[in-house]
Amino acid sequence: MNDNLAGAAVGWGRPRSSQRSHTRRHDYLPPVAAVLLLMLAHLLFGASQPIAMLAFSGLLIPTAIASVLLAGPRHVTTGMVVGVALVWAFALTGAAGELNRAAPYLAALLGAGAMWTIGYVCARRRGALDIAWSALIWSSIVYCAVMFFGEMAGRLSNTIAGFAASFATPADASLLFGLLAIVGCSRVLHVVKQMDAEALARSAMIERLLRDGLGGILLAGFALTCLLLAGSRVGVALTSAVILGHAWWDTMAIASRDHRSAVIRAIHQLTPFFALAFAALGIGLSWFYDESVLPGPGGSGTLPHLQRVEAYIQAWLQHPVTGYGLGSIDAVGDRATTLWNAKAMLAPGDAQNVFVHWLVETGAVGLGVLLLALAAIYGRVLVSMSARRAPRTFARLAVAAGMLMLLHGVSDSSLGLPSAAWLYALLLGAASGIATVKRSERPQSDAAAPE
Repeated sequence: MNDNLAGAAVGWGRPRSSQRSHTRRHDYLPPVAAVLLLMLAHLLFGASQPIAMLAFSGLLIPTAIASVLLAGPRHVTTGMVVGVALVWAFALTGAAGELNRAAPYLAALLGAGAMWTIGYVCARRRGALDIAWSALIWSSIVYCAVMFFGEMAGRLSNTIAGFAASFATPADASLLFGLLAIVGCSRVLHVVKQMDAEALARSAMIERLLRDGLGGILLAGFALTCLLLAGSRVGVALTSAVILGHAWWDTMAIASRDHRSAVIRAIHQLTPFFALAFAALGIGLSWFYDESVLPGPGGSGTLPHLQRVEAYIQAWLQHPVTGYGLGSIDAVGDRATTLWNAKAMLAPGDAQNVFVHWLVETGAVGLGVLLLALAAIYGRVLVSMSARRAPRTFARLAVAAGMLMLLHGVSDSSLGLPSAAWLYALLLGAASGIATVKRSERPQSDAAAPE
């Protein structure tokens, strides 16, 4: 059993020779290519510029098509077809707004769908997901290392480099590095669960952790360091909340066993309260101490967040059904700016609320479709977790990533960085793919995979 469990849980372990022998090259080439494109998108300002959105989406979409064609038509789902049809209908009916303005954002939506598709198809092949997952971890380490040393070089030379040159706001940096930190921590947690399931001796634990969890340790370390250097207290608090909550959830089965010490049990029981406290702190800081608004004259007694929300909601009420179209948030903000709210409205970040932002651009219809799509995906993922001995690591990671996106969404928005949304879509697609694999199709070792 010990040998079978090494790398057994879906998408996490080092590919064994038996897995490599059953993994065809065309199974893992598309997801690895997508992961490398994702790293390049991170490096090029998160693909936040319209040209970058179009370029990277134009590469991700063919990669997704190749992934589906190589895997076979049985991997095409109704959701894929409906999603593509909705985006095209959104564009062709004019609901998305003028195409010269909306085209990059439509492409970014299709790019997110492409990443979800790549993750979904990849998850249907165990060895392919293992290889793609290793590529994601190590490419993310390279990205974080480049950003870290770039930031250090900029600080030593007193030039604009590193985070200031790569992100529009500290909130964007904290969102991306927070997602990468969660990915790294999730990998480490998985190795810890494996070691517990195998009842390894303490002398063997360090060797196993360094062998199978080194990538996760390095990624978590680099990402958390970059998160601290980004200087967003909101981002640090929200990431801490999600990491603690995820760790509590992911280790619940092993932390509550009878042989655990009272100290470990007490820490595990207190962890969710610390997570909730950090989440409340982060949201509170974002609302009561807005990092995007510089101190000084020109402010008012009303919170900047409330000023922005009120201004954008009033604008949305003029076009409540379909909104103003994708990419219109800047123009809407300019028209809604007054002397009373100018300081808040001119701060970077637009509405700084993902729901208000989406309402303004796509209206109630667009927000409703988005929420229904996410509810359907997460519903299937959560239902799959209720099955006995079902793989849960990727499902919990997808939930944790979604929670970080949500917390940032209500605090400082999470729409300014397409590459972060594409990373989230990739994780969610992989979780969906694992969720739809039939029990009879899973290798026997999957059934014994740790919680």
